[in-house]
Amino acid sequence: MVKTERLYSLDILRGFIIVLMALDHTRRYWAETPFSPTDLDQTTLAWFLTRWVTHFCAPLFIFLTGIGAYLYADKVRSTAKVRNYLLSRGLWLIFLELTVINFSWQFGYDVVFLQVIWAIGWSMIILAALIYLPLTWICIVSIVVIGAHNALPDQAILNWFGQDFAWLWHILHSPTTLTFSTQVDVLALYPLIPWFAVMSLGYCCGYLFQLSAQYRYKVFALFGTFAVVLFVLLKLGNIYGEPNLFTPEASFAESVMSLLNNSKYPPSLVYLLMTLGPGLLILASLEYLQNRGFKLTLLDGFKILGGVPLFYYLLHIPAINLSAQAYSWLVYGQTIHFFRTPEEWPSRYEPSLILAYVAWLGITLALYVPCKHYLAIKRTHHSPLLKYL
Repeated sequence: MVKTERLYSLDILRGFIIVLMALDHTRRYWAETPFSPTDLDQTTLAWFLTRWVTHFCAPLFIFLTGIGAYLYADKVRSTAKVRNYLLSRGLWLIFLELTVINFSWQFGYDVVFLQVIWAIGWSMIILAALIYLPLTWICIVSIVVIGAHNALPDQAILNWFGQDFAWLWHILHSPTTLTFSTQVDVLALYPLIPWFAVMSLGYCCGYLFQLSAQYRYKVFALFGTFAVVLFVLLKLGNIYGEPNLFTPEASFAESVMSLLNNSKYPPSLVYLLMTLGPGLLILASLEYLQNRGFKLTLLDGFKILGGVPLFYYLLHIPAINLSAQAYSWLVYGQTIHFFRTPEEWPSRYEPSLILAYVAWLGITLALYVPCKHYLAIKRTHHSPLLKYL
């Protein structure tokens, strides 16, 4: 049985990555650019790294969700209870994505976004079926899907599905904007393949929390190091698993950006190695420090936010959206964000990374207060409904 105190490292890491996630969302509303920060022909190192560092969020959050599912299974010792929890939680997240979260992005429903919460919801539903397999088989399925999905011939499969059912493969593996009518566009960015396998791999890694703390952090460090080394080898050699090939550039900074510029939609093997590897190393470091008796008091803020991740997620999008709209109306007389094209922006608008970082810090600090209070409520009230928020 896993002891409660062992969850602190997970809460801290989860809190850290959702704060990073908010940085990217803040940038999109407060400092939108006419170019993609990952377009190496137009970006700068500062813009690129601001976007790149947030790449860690989705893979690690989904991976940690898998670990959390295993810890829950270890606690209740009932496959039926775990299945029901995953199914109900997954359906709840899908509902939130299609309703509350979609509205928060745009204060309307002009576009239907199928993003990370959608992917987590469906991944939990798929995991509810996978848990009936032996843990070894779940691990094998996860590794095969993550490792082999880049070899899938998307165009050939789309042709096989035909025009009437091509949308299904787009949702499963080939992200795009789907148009089902003249009034509704569906932006399917997070395909279920391979995201569900990232969660099921996390579920398998949850087993490591059965091990002693002295041994566990070493295993996390070993897996993390292996992932990082494999990422570098695959990318530098342009061997497999990444459509954005590495190209040595004229400057060191440009070469680094070429190395780090990897595909998220769908997440390539190289992208997942690049993000999950360092995440495991951070988790190993937190486990090591905790095992050595460090209190990690300076990280309590992340621990609190990591204890109520969905509550934070539901708050941060409308907070960023509303504050950015208020600011841009005061300064420019109109809103400036990724729902508007550069042609619609005022001529005096200049995207500012400094402004984005200041807004990000301010919003994060503001949301810390309600998150802290909500966590206290969850700890003192044991209503089953609180588990869903």
